[in-house]
Amino acid sequence: MPAIYAGLGTALCCVLLVSMTLGYRLYGLDQVWATLVAFDGSETAVVIANLRLPRAIIAPLVGAGLGVAGVIVQTLSRNRIASPDTLGLNAGASLGVVIASFWLGIGSLVGLSLAAALGALAASLLVFAIAAGAGGLSPLRIVLIGVTIAGLGHSLVEVVLTTNEAQLQQLLFWLSGAFVDRPMALAQTGAPIIGLGVILALLLARQLDALQADDSTATGLGVPLFLVRGGSFVAVSLLTGAAVAMAGPVGFVGLVVPHAARWLVGLRHGRLIPVAALIGAIYATLADVAARFVIYPTEAPVGAITAVVGGLVLLVLLKRRAA
Repeated sequence: MPAIYAGLGTALCCVLLVSMTLGYRLYGLDQVWATLVAFDGSETAVVIANLRLPRAIIAPLVGAGLGVAGVIVQTLSRNRIASPDTLGLNAGASLGVVIASFWLGIGSLVGLSLAAALGALAASLLVFAIAAGAGGLSPLRIVLIGVTIAGLGHSLVEVVLTTNEAQLQQLLFWLSGAFVDRPMALAQTGAPIIGLGVILALLLARQLDALQADDSTATGLGVPLFLVRGGSFVAVSLLTGAAVAMAGPVGFVGLVVPHAARWLVGLRHGRLIPVAALIGAIYATLADVAARFVIYPTEAPVGAITAVVGGLVLLVLLKRRAA
């Protein structure tokens, strides 16, 4: 295990350096270092400090949050193709941000982050409540209801945006998921929320291990199902809400990352959660770097990159389930 953590930590440091140096303009590590230790106000220093550095911090934060959220969602639903996207949590968080911004006039980063978290929480509670009322929390039923809620949420977002055409273009790039042009204040607001969500997930790790079995087995092992599920919903909402508030709905990270983490360390959440956070941070940062070059010199939304990869992974998983 220490070797895995060390390897992932080293890989994360490497991709962060790549993120700081590669883009429309290439910068050397010496230029990055000089800017970080002694900002001189030059054009190079401004680009590195105000553009490259914020996205090099926000990308791994978002990836880590969505990776851990994906682990929890898949455990709660007992479904390996579940994720914050397929259960409608990203859509709920996006709707919360759009409503808070357009209808309630909230403009502060803290307010929008809270709106995103509440939107994600409302979506998760709605999915599981409908599933429970429709005959039980079966994996297939949860995913089908989640996809429906996701579609409804995205439709409502589009309705709200079309009634505010003046700000439509401003939010379109955000709604596709991106790390570009994000202020450092977003990271300063989102990092504590992501950290709180990860800590809460780690505190629930042993109970989540038991939840991978059926409810009767978990109850027999002394797991308070209502409290654990409630705490898990809060953790997922914090993680997803903060991620959406910082970068928009970056899709499929929460689907891909948990599978890679389980392949490395198995099913125990005490190991799975920190590894998923590290893999998610690496994956989102690499996707951000790739987004800078796929349609160079124009930059693609990072959500488009993760959606392509995630879609392919989802097809493979569905094919395996059908086999």
